[in-house]
Amino acid sequence: MPRTHAMQAEVVSMFEAFVLKILISSPGDTSDEVAAVKDSLHGWNGSRAESAQVILLPRYWRSDAVPRFGAGGGQGVINEQLVDDADIVIALFDSRLGQATAAAVSGTAEEIQRAVAAGKHVHVWFSNEPIGRDADLEQLTALRNFRADLEQQGLLGQYDNPADLGYKVRNAVEDDVTQMGLGSPTLRRTGAEHAMPRARREGDYIVIENRSKSITAEQFRFTLEGVWPAGFGGGDGEPVDLRYDGKPFDLLADSDRRWSMAVFWQSPQELRLTMHWTENGEPQAAIQIVAL
Repeated sequence: MPRTHAMQAEVVSMFEAFVLKILISSPGDTSDEVAAVKDSLHGWNGSRAESAQVILLPRYWRSDAVPRFGAGGGQGVINEQLVDDADIVIALFDSRLGQATAAAVSGTAEEIQRAVAAGKHVHVWFSNEPIGRDADLEQLTALRNFRADLEQQGLLGQYDNPADLGYKVRNAVEDDVTQMGLGSPTLRRTGAEHAMPRARREGDYIVIENRSKSITAEQFRFTLEGVWPAGFGGGDGEPVDLRYDGKPFDLLADSDRRWSMAVFWQSPQELRLTMHWTENGEPQAAIQIVAL
């Protein structure tokens, strides 16, 4: 008997992954920025989720908070449902600070404070775009005062337009993934301890560290290639000028090595590093994406 369309099994591509919940926190005048951040996170998923075994889940109160009465009013409900459940918080400000709550100068300010107190990864960006003539001067003053207070507590980001913001958010989250020990599935091991090479950009350097406290990555070497967004060609030649001669070396436990790097105007947004080494004579390998 021939199989009907309804009887045919659908083939689905599946992979195991960590899900990181990313709260987008902002007043109500940042709809374009919120959309750009969501697009950036979905773009990261499209190019990185399967290889990194990490999925970024953007969350925003207008679309993801469930209407409900509760202690602390509306902000208390948002705190419980979204802030406390988030792994990363991205806060955005244009020309408004927002309405004050019982605990802070605005709802977004309260979410930042609550997330920082809980030890979450928090990033705050302020717009550099021109202020419209219809801007609320009282809100502008409150926002400037709040920004001055935040500058005493950490490093703030700035963006020139929503596209610029999306690019910067993607780089920041890539760094979060690395700092959380994710992004390189072959390095997440159980059982006996192994060498744990991790790569990152640090200014004008590529740094590779071995996070193991006792195991050396013997005969360590790496290669790199550029990762360009879809629709952009890679061009000819090397993606960056990296002062690494390609010779293997021993990457000692709890140590790092660094190489100076020059980035060209045509360089990609990311580099794919393929790392090889041996442990007890057994070959090992890992791939990691490093944002430029």
